[in-house]
Amino acid sequence: MPGRPTRYHVAMPIRPQTRFGNITLGLVPKVVGTVSRRDTLLKPTAFPCDIVEVRLDLLGADTPGWPEQIRNIEARGVPVIVTIRLANEGGKWGQPDDARLPLFELALQNATAVDIEYRSPLIKKVSALACRHQRPLIISYHDFEKTPLLAELQQVIRTAANYGTVVKIATLTKTEDDVATLRALFAEQCSASVCLLGMGPLGPRTRVEFPRLGSCLTYGYLDAPIAPGQVAASQLKESLQ
Repeated sequence: MPGRPTRYHVAMPIRPQTRFGNITLGLVPKVVGTVSRRDTLLKPTAFPCDIVEVRLDLLGADTPGWPEQIRNIEARGVPVIVTIRLANEGGKWGQPDDARLPLFELALQNATAVDIEYRSPLIKKVSALACRHQRPLIISYHDFEKTPLLAELQQVIRTAANYGTVVKIATLTKTEDDVATLRALFAEQCSASVCLLGMGPLGPRTRVEFPRLGSCLTYGYLDAPIAPGQVAASQLKESLQ
């Protein structure tokens, strides 16, 4: 099929290095552990990951003291990403998109980074906020139904890199051709760091294989899986040692 790669060796370009709190992305892959339950955030223990992602759309913006809890995690030397995922992007945020903007600003005042969807109309505003606060910004693209053609994903990377410091692409991987499409993206020249993930049947293997190919981040859960094919952060951490 035109635009969809077969299985072949991909020459990997040198990836940019991105400062992310007290760590640097691009040297060795980092494991992100996702928090989706209030009790995990409000009573944090030692996290088996390099970076913590707080899913504020799942916890709820009314979670008591969430900025303070994020600062507590950061004070322990663990960078935090705050994500407020839209419902149509696999999250639980059902209010107007613009209502997220003050939450993103509050998050940027307390956390290392935030995550905004590639398709969100807020992308330019959140990018400007991240620049103002001198914080990294993750631009996320999701497709829960398929892995699009390679040319489409290449365009996503090129465009998203204009707004963020990390471009994250997660697609449904049902076949070897789907995995090969994502793998081919590692050859794409990009000014931002790149995170590639598969979801669905072949997703778990990509979360170990792709970091070894150049994906700067891989995601696992700390309390409950929230995406198809997501595995425990502790398992990823052990697999990548």
